[in-house]
This record gives sequence, structure tokens and C-alpha cells, in this order.
Amino acid sequence: MAGKPLRPAILLVADRTLSADYKVLFEGIFGTMQTTHVPELAMRLLVSPKMPADPEGRAKAAPLGIRRVESALLAAGLTPDQVACATPESAGRLLGPWTRIVGVSSSDPLGGGMSNTTTTAFWEGRLYTAHWMDRLTARLRQAKDKFGFVMVGGGAGAWQWERNAQRAIEQGFDIVFQGCFEAGGPELFKQLLAGRTPGQGDAALAGLELTTKGKLLLARQRRSAVELIAPIRGPSALGVIETSRGCGNGCRFCAAGLQRMEHLAVEAILADLRVNAAGGRSAVVSSSEDFFRYGGSGGRVNFPALCDLLEAMRQVEPLDFMQIDHANICSLLQFSTQELAEVRRLLRWRKHSDYLWVNMGVESANGLLVAANAPGKFGPFRAEDWEDMVMQAASRMTESGFFSVFSLVLGLPGETPDDVRRTHRLVDRLSRERAVIFPVFYEPIRAGERAFGLAEMTLEHLELYQACYEINFRWVPRLYWDNQRAGGVSLGKRLLVRALGGQEVRAWRSHFRRLRRRLTQPAGRA
Repeated sequence: MAGKPLRPAILLVADRTLSADYKVLFEGIFGTMQTTHVPELAMRLLVSPKMPADPEGRAKAAPLGIRRVESALLAAGLTPDQVACATPESAGRLLGPWTRIVGVSSSDPLGGGMSNTTTTAFWEGRLYTAHWMDRLTARLRQAKDKFGFVMVGGGAGAWQWERNAQRAIEQGFDIVFQGCFEAGGPELFKQLLAGRTPGQGDAALAGLELTTKGKLLLARQRRSAVELIAPIRGPSALGVIETSRGCGNGCRFCAAGLQRMEHLAVEAILADLRVNAAGGRSAVVSSSEDFFRYGGSGGRVNFPALCDLLEAMRQVEPLDFMQIDHANICSLLQFSTQELAEVRRLLRWRKHSDYLWVNMGVESANGLLVAANAPGKFGPFRAEDWEDMVMQAASRMTESGFFSVFSLVLGLPGETPDDVRRTHRLVDRLSRERAVIFPVFYEPIRAGERAFGLAEMTLEHLELYQACYEINFRWVPRLYWDNQRAGGVSLGKRLLVRALGGQEVRAWRSHFRRLRRRLTQPAGRA
């Protein structure tokens, strides 16, 4: 006999590119960078496959952000029947007159993320992050008109809705929430459930800053609230778990740079790992803005604390493979090569990866330019030594068994042609290491600052960009194949992705040739 249908008062959902059923992190990154020049059928079947849902409509796994909202609401006294995480496809089955709040999470809702705007500069069409968000909000807006619930937007891309409040209103949002939900968020939702309009100065909202833009209420929480984190109640997409929150390096192109880093307790991290393992996630991702800074403070690392965490994580069964994402060059340089090798050993789980990659921001070869745009990035080191530091980091990572993924930012405020040429020379030196290098266009998160695009690109920029991608064309297929194998992706899919990757390489080179012709064409000739 079937039970009564689930009728949650609060429904939590993320856009398709964020909530897809990826096996490894590089798949997710690749998925969010695609535009509608890729056929939608290929996106749905190959690049960003649908996350399954149970018969009630609950997502089998959901992005960590909405899992955090779910666990915070349950810790605040709501029941599992009142809160549900859905997929974009299953959300409609859970909506009805019982719905009071729909929370929508996205990392790039309007297609304004720095890496992704770089992609759209070269490719036709719209980013699927924005395309699928429009489709999701159109369906939600229709349901909202019928049932009268409140729509709340959040996630890492919430700054885009704040910057373009009118677009958020058009998509149906009443509130945009920025920051960590645990402090103030549950009380905000309780007030909405009770039919009250939240107001500035309400002591129960635990420090939430409330402002308005037209009809849009903006709620901002500046606390990281790590002490309030409750274990997730179901598996997270990609098996993502947090080790730290915030960064504090002050990068003007990254929201996390404005919030100082705080670390989760070991037991809190292990609790989330156990939930993912119990839910069938054998490959997981450790999320932090600086993996190597776990347990440290004041820009200093803590090797024993990091090792203790990794030793404890290795005991959680049955997990096969853990990926890490970001690190700061100045953090890893505080470790000796031998210490880095020990960290790498502790990251060898049941399935070995030869390309365990770490993403590090180089931004530019000019350390003084980097310091002007990221004042806290250098820790105990000198900005004047930046090029040597980058090369030392690349060498140490290779020697200790890691694979380096470096990023550059083209068009940083204050950049000169000499900076571009100098960065190109640095890239030539890095080409001799085991590393890939991804250049992205500067995209400010603050309103009023000018972004960098193809209109600002010079021949020197193009030559730098192309030099990076020729390196990537050599290494990325190997990295992708290795990570997918360790993450359990089938041989057939890996072979298909490799074949499609070859087509992508040819298309990129064609783009570069066309852009070169445009940049070298004499003035006045159309």
C-alpha cells in the first residue's frame, strides 16, 4: 500500500548544471562551461546527466549548498516531511497549495561567472547555466502564480541576482540570500512560514543584513557560522564535503576572498563523509578555497592538523577516490616536498589517480599587479618573488605526485602589455612541468567595474591564451581519462568523451585562427 504523498512546505532545488549526476569534479566544471552551441540532447545524455529522484520526488543526491540549508532547517526544529530537496525535473511533483517557500540555488544563474564568461566570448549561444535557470524559474513562476509561495534565491552565484535585481524579480524571486545559511537563515524561513515579513533589526535573525532593491529583499549573512553546521541528511552531488569556509585573501574577483577562512571540526567533516558513503557515493570531493591551509591560521599552514584529518578520512568505508579543488601557492610553499609527498600518500584511497589535480591561481606573472588585486594572497612571502614562487610550486607539486592546474586572469585592473608578455614567458617555463593553465577574463563581482572581453583583447593576449590551450590540449585528455576511470565512469563513455574532445580541440584552434585574422587585419578593412 502506497504511503501518503509528500507535501513539503519548503522545497529546495538547484539548476540543472549544478545538480546533474556527475561522477568526477572535472565533469561538473566542464558542464557549467558549455553553451547552447552544444546540442541539448548531448548535454542531457553525456555532459550533465539527470540526477535521479526517488518515487516521492526527493533527489537521490543534491548540491551541498541545499543540503546545508536542509540540515540547518531540520536542526532548527522542522521535520523531514516539511523540507525536501528536489531535482529540476522532479520539483513539479512536489509543488502544491501546501508549498510555502521554494529555495533555488545556483553558482552561475545569469551566466556571469568569470570562467564561464570566458567561454561565451569564444562560442556561440548562451551558457546552459543561465539557459536552464531561465527554464527552471519559468516553471516555478507559473506554480508561484497558482499556489502563492515565496521564492528565495541563493548559492555561490547569488551576487549576480543582487547586481541585477530586476532580472531576479522577473524570474520570480522575492528574496536573495547571500552567505552561510546556518546563522539567521532558519529563523528567516520560519518567519516566512508564519506569514510574517522579515524586517531589519529583528534580533531573532542573528545578524542578517536586510536591504531592498525595488520589490526584491536582499538578505546577507557575513558570518561563516561553522560552529552551527549540522551534518547533511542525504548524499551531496559529486559527494562534495566542506573542510573550510571562506578564504580572506581579498581577491576583488572572488566573493570568498572577502570572508576569513574558518575550518570545520574533524568530526563534522567525517559525518558528511559517512552520509555520502552510506548513500552510495564512492567518489567524493573535498571543497575548500585552500585545501593546504586546513587547521592553520593567519595565513600559516598546519601540517599535523591536515595529516590528522586525512588519516581520519581514510578510515571511512567504502570510499574509493577523493578529489580536491583549490589551493593557494603561498600555502603549499610552506610545506617541504617530503611533506607534500606525505599528503599525497594520504590521498591515495582504494582507486589510485595519476592526475590528482589542484587548482592554483597565478593570475599574472607580475606579483605586484597580483598583490594590488589580491592583497592577502602572499602570506609570509614577497610579491616581488612571485614568478619564482610559481615555478617552485609547480616543481614541488610534480615531485610530490600532484598535478597542477593553474589559472590566469586576463585584463586585471592595472595590467600593462609588458605584464601580458611577461606572463607568456612564465607560461613557456610552466610548459615543461606536469601542468595545465587556464586563462580567464576578468569579471568583477562588484557593480561598476569594467569586465574584460574580446573587444579588449590584444594580439599579445591571444598569443598568451593560445599558448595556454596548446599545453591543455596535450594534458587535459589524459587528466580527464584518469579522473573518470578513478571515479567509476564506464569505458564506453570515456571513449566517447575522448572522441568529442578531439572535435573540441579542432574547434578551439579554428576560433584562434579567426581571432588572429581579426586582430592583425589592417585598420579600416572590414
